Amino acid sequence: MSAIVLFILMAVYESNQQDPSLDTNAWLEKYDKYRKIIEENTEITNEDNLTPEIRLHLITPRSKLWNAKSRDSPFKDSPFFAFYWAGGQGLTRYILDHPEIVKGKRVLDLGSGCGATAIAAAKCGAKSVTANDIDPLTCFGIAMNAKLNDVDIRITSENLMEHNVSTSLWDIVLLGEMCYDPDISKEILPWLRRACKAGVEIVIGDPGKIYRAYVKPKELTQLKHYFMPDIAVEKYGHITTEVWKLNNLG
Repeated sequence: MSAIVLFILMAVYESNQQDPSLDTNAWLEKYDKYRKIIEENTEITNEDNLTPEIRLHLITPRSKLWNAKSRDSPFKDSPFFAFYWAGGQGLTRYILDHPEIVKGKRVLDLGSGCGATAIAAAKCGAKSVTANDIDPLTCFGIAMNAKLNDVDIRITSENLMEHNVSTSLWDIVLLGEMCYDPDISKEILPWLRRACKAGVEIVIGDPGKIYRAYVKPKELTQLKHYFMPDIAVEKYGHITTEVWKLNNLG
């Protein structure tokens, strides 16, 4: 095992022992030692996606990791936070174009990834924004991206479903491309349905059909359909992406 991989393993273990509910600056202060690893393996960019208003640390074709083999990566697992997935792009674009859906509200960005959707909500006047991802290193990436865009958000690595955290903490839950796996869908959807039944608005960004395999016909209302930029189609293989609202069927 290389020294840098061992470092990442130790860092993830350490961060799991910390308070999982820190704001942007607190994450940056506590875990500043991770900054160099992310900076050296990503590029700061706002190009080739649906939201040029937001700058992000991403792995791009110009990054040394783009064509690297997994054994050459300094990250223990795939650095999901360093890619801007189509579902997240569509959802973030929708928020930027419709700021009224988050303005003055308590927002949860579930499975935040690179943090773009949380950043958009903060930019659009949300009362508070919580970015949640169970991977602590991803949470640090979110903090770096939030700082890059001059917004302050709360960040947590807590598993909200496993701990059955009350949905009353938020007015709206945003979810970008989280249900790419059937098992994840089965875990997340019951929690989302309970939130919806309690009056929490649920807005979902997703390029595929995985949701429609696990919901009733009238449970989703399409809010927007986007065509992805040509270069994003080349990168991720999705020609379109969609934004949905989850309906309470009682």
